[in-house]
Amino acid sequence: MAQVIVENVYKSYSQSQRERTNPSQSVDDGRAETANFSGKSQQVSVLRDINFTVKDGEFLVLVGPSGCGKSTLLRLLAGLETLTGGNIKISDRLVNDLPPKARDIAMVFQNYALYPHLNIYDNIAFGLRRTNKFEQKNDAEAGIQTVLTDVLTAATRNLPRGMRYMSAKEKSIRDRVRYVASLLQIEPLLYRLPKELSGGQKQRVALGRAIARNPQVFLMDEPLSNLDAKLRTQTRAQIVKLQRQLKTTTIYVTHDQTEAMTMGDRIAVMNNGKIQQIASPLEIYNRPANRFVAEFIGSPPMNFLSVEIVGNNKLVHQHFELDLPPVWSSSLQSIQSKSLTLGIRPQYLSLTSPGKSSIQIEVDLVEALGNETYVFAHLAADRNATLTVSLPSDKPITVGDMLWLKVNIDKIHLFTIDDGQAIAF
Repeated sequence: MAQVIVENVYKSYSQSQRERTNPSQSVDDGRAETANFSGKSQQVSVLRDINFTVKDGEFLVLVGPSGCGKSTLLRLLAGLETLTGGNIKISDRLVNDLPPKARDIAMVFQNYALYPHLNIYDNIAFGLRRTNKFEQKNDAEAGIQTVLTDVLTAATRNLPRGMRYMSAKEKSIRDRVRYVASLLQIEPLLYRLPKELSGGQKQRVALGRAIARNPQVFLMDEPLSNLDAKLRTQTRAQIVKLQRQLKTTTIYVTHDQTEAMTMGDRIAVMNNGKIQQIASPLEIYNRPANRFVAEFIGSPPMNFLSVEIVGNNKLVHQHFELDLPPVWSSSLQSIQSKSLTLGIRPQYLSLTSPGKSSIQIEVDLVEALGNETYVFAHLAADRNATLTVSLPSDKPITVGDMLWLKVNIDKIHLFTIDDGQAIAF
């Protein structure tokens, strides 16, 4: 097993400025797009200043919206993309210029990437047959052995499976495939073709092919996105269990925050090619580094309202006031701007009676989930200020109801207006 070190990694692509005229398309201001035949190209930055270390045996999840650069980062680790700048080390070995096969990693893809003409046994064994882990050490003996093996294999290929010649290397591969199949509970599937399997079974085979190689690092690129909700939950738990059993360093890419929160030892939240925060799941949930992280992690997402600081212990909105606990005083003294963004998660809003610190809302939509009810609403005095509230399911609520809400003041978050950074206390 190994640790992975990513140091000051940058990735950019050259993008041609040449554009073709298309009268049927127009830009946002209504003008037709015109061609630029200068032939020049510009660098488009995809990843910037990426730094982190994945400890030996750790499960790190890269999470972020589509286009944030998480899959590109994974491909850089795998050697499928070329670095623009920085260093990548696996087990203290610099791998910047090494091809993928020399990095001792295994990657699980979103689309399974199984060979359709090979049965499951041969799919799992495919990578093992192309490595040197089972080769003879003596070159001369290995050459003779290879010739004899090829002759005997060809001569017995059409015989029943139990009568075919099997070399020492192939026996080792067979044992490894059977071990992996038992680990993933896919022994009955070994002699089927991929087209005869369900989505969940295909994903287990893809995992098996990665596990069989016994790599130093697993790289997984959204492996569950093609599965239905129930199967995704089951497979998610199985991956976590396997990773803990194998203790293999794992880097997992997803855009699903539920996967990130439930699977990772740590989470790296990415946006616009940069890591916004890297910490344990609960640390990211309870103490987000900025407004983006606070909004992205959590379902339903955090609510945000603009407020003003009065003194060091009061937040004032046009329609309500909140008295802050004393722990905020020292943090707010150093804030130059008096305008802030108040963040509060839906579950920390509760029904209450009218008052100066209460928020009046009008209900726009109700989603009853059985164990809880999501209420989507706007402030009664401001239709542009929206709130989402998570309430117990025992109180009937309908569209158009006027409700008063109480804020759990111990669970609020404050962010600066200009750059959205969190204010810690």
